[in-house]
This record gives sequence, C-alpha cells and structure tokens, in this order.
Amino acid sequence: MSSWTHPYQELAIDERVKRVLAHTPLFDGHNDLPQMPRAVTHGKIYDQPKFDFENGFERGMTDIPRLREGAVGAQFWSICVPVIHEGEDFTTADYCDMARDCIEQIDMTVRLVENYPEVFELVRESSDVKRVYGQGKISSSIGIEGLHMAGNSIAVIRAWYQLGVRYCTMAHNCNNAFADSSQSKEGPVHGGLSSIGRSAILEMNRLGMIIDLSHVTPAAAAQALELTRAPVMFSHSNAQAIFDCPRNIPDSILDLVPVNGGVVMINFVPEHVATNRKDAKMGDVLDHIFYIANRIGWDHVGLGSDFDGVISTISGLEDVKSYPKLLAAVLDRGATEAQLSKLVGENILRVWSGVAATRDKWRWRALSRSRMCGKVEGGGGTTKSTR
Repeated sequence: MSSWTHPYQELAIDERVKRVLAHTPLFDGHNDLPQMPRAVTHGKIYDQPKFDFENGFERGMTDIPRLREGAVGAQFWSICVPVIHEGEDFTTADYCDMARDCIEQIDMTVRLVENYPEVFELVRESSDVKRVYGQGKISSSIGIEGLHMAGNSIAVIRAWYQLGVRYCTMAHNCNNAFADSSQSKEGPVHGGLSSIGRSAILEMNRLGMIIDLSHVTPAAAAQALELTRAPVMFSHSNAQAIFDCPRNIPDSILDLVPVNGGVVMINFVPEHVATNRKDAKMGDVLDHIFYIANRIGWDHVGLGSDFDGVISTISGLEDVKSYPKLLAAVLDRGATEAQLSKLVGENILRVWSGVAATRDKWRWRALSRSRMCGKVEGGGGTTKSTR
C-alpha cells in the first residue's frame, strides 16, 4: 500500500516558483539601467556594436536575454543623476544640467522600450501590468531617484508625471529642497521634510505618483508617512536591525508601514546587506526579507534589487537572471507560495493601485467642488468657478 504524499512535496522548488510566476509578475522596484546606455553610447542606443541589448549587454547587469532567464515580468526603471549641489542654497542653485540629464534618461528609457515592442511595453497604470505580463512582455515604468533633479519646483514633478514617471524618491544621496537624505555629508537641514517637501507629498497624492522613501532620514520618512493619504514604497531598502547602516530602515519606521499600507522592497547592495560586504551572500538578503516579513507582515515586503546602480554584487545575485534562485531560496526557508506571490509582485501592485485610487478620489472631490461652486450660464453649458 503506497503512502500518501503532500502535493507540495511532489513538486520541486523550482517548479513551485514557476507556479507562482504563472499568475504573478516578478516586479522589481528599482533598476538603474537607464544611466548605463547613456554613459556607454552617449544616447546612441541603436548602435548595436556598443549597445547590443538584444543579444547581451556586457557592460551592465541587465539585458533582454538575462531578463528573460530571470523571469522578470515588470520593472521600475530608475532615473539616477549624480548630485552636484550638496550644501548649496536650494533657492539659488542652478539645476539645469541635472534636469537635462534626467530628461535624457527618461527619453532613453522610452526609446529603449519602444525599440523592442515584442519584449517591453511602457505602462502608466497598475491595472495594465498583468495584461502586459499575460502577453509575454515586460511591463516597464519609470521612477525618479531623488528630487534634487526637480530643483525647487513642484511643476517639474507634474511634468515628469506627464512623461510617464510613476514614482519619485524624495531624496537620493544628498539633501535637497524637499527632504533630508540619510546619506548627506552635511547632515539634515530640514529636520525631515521642508515646507515645499510637504506640499510635494500632497501633490504626488493628487497626481497619482508613488512616494518613495528610500534614502531619506527617519524623520523625513515619519513625517511623510503621517502626511500622505496614499500608500508609499521604499523602492530599495533593507532592515537596520539586521545590518546597522544609515540607508537601512529602523524598526520605528518599519512599524509605521502597515498602518500606511505601504511596501518595503529589499535591495541586493552588499554594503546595505552585511557588515563585510565582500562576503555578502544570498542568505543575508533572505535575512532582511524574513525579518521585515515577520515584523510587519508579508503584505509589506517586496524586491528592489538596485541592479546597475552598484559596482559590486552579492554572490548568487550577480544580475537580473538570478531571481529564480532567490525565489527558490525564499520557499526553501519556509515561505508559502501565497507569501512568495506577495513578495514578488502582488504587494507593489496593491500599493500602486492604492495610489491611483487616492488620485481618483481626489479628482472626484475636486470635480464635485467645482460643480458646487460654479454656475451654468445661458444655453452653452459653460461653468464659471466662483472661487
């Protein structure tokens, strides 16, 4: 008489990973690819000898063959422009070069997506991600890594949104006009968010722009979480309790994330993962994933590799083709398939959907107010606001 076997035991772990990815796209919250082709080809992405993205781009950690091997289903491509105004007066500094470089990287991203329509599709709404995934393509969206690129103008954020940007990191490696950075050499200057930073939070809520709190100080994160009316993301951050460095999130901030409904997306940066970055390994990344999941719940953890934003990588997580090994390791450590599904994509999709819902509610209220304050004149049906 044969013994009964649990159905999960009949499947190898890699088959269980495939089962999860059959219905949930692997959505990476942070990849800095756009800076790579711009730096290598000076924008000439159609010059195949220099930028053979279809057959293998040896200069980086990301290309089409490796994305396919890594089973990537959706990606936030992050626009990263170096800081050049650390310590200057935010009201007078010249931001023209950074604004230009930012626009060029956005343009680079859009052209790259459009150059491979059978592989990528530019997505502006969370509701389109699974449709694109179902067609066998990689959903591609854009994030801005640091509001230093906006200078001191909220109008720039609005313009970015029109260009397809769907998240903004409040600060990068420097303080800016909006928020303090956890990595600024000069220390905090605003005590968290500035006045214009608070205004930017509410404007991003109105637009439907996801607020990213990676890189900011705990004070800035706490203030943003208190002020925002929509879920937030930490696009590439880890747990300070596992490894104590300024870029990682302290427990006091982690504990606020479930109240907000946000998501913390774990990065694979050696110096953010373990004390000895040269010896950082996949198991260290798992420690961060499971610590955050156990502390605040599997509904609030995701993946944000920071590939192509780092020089060194973790053993076993060298590039985008490494994801299946990581997902198998998550299951092997004891996560369920339902928990893995949340980690790889369901959580960030829920956050993005929540941000859009806040936007739509805001617009409905604004429309209702305009109708209440306006009056219809004559037979033309025009409405003039009395505000």
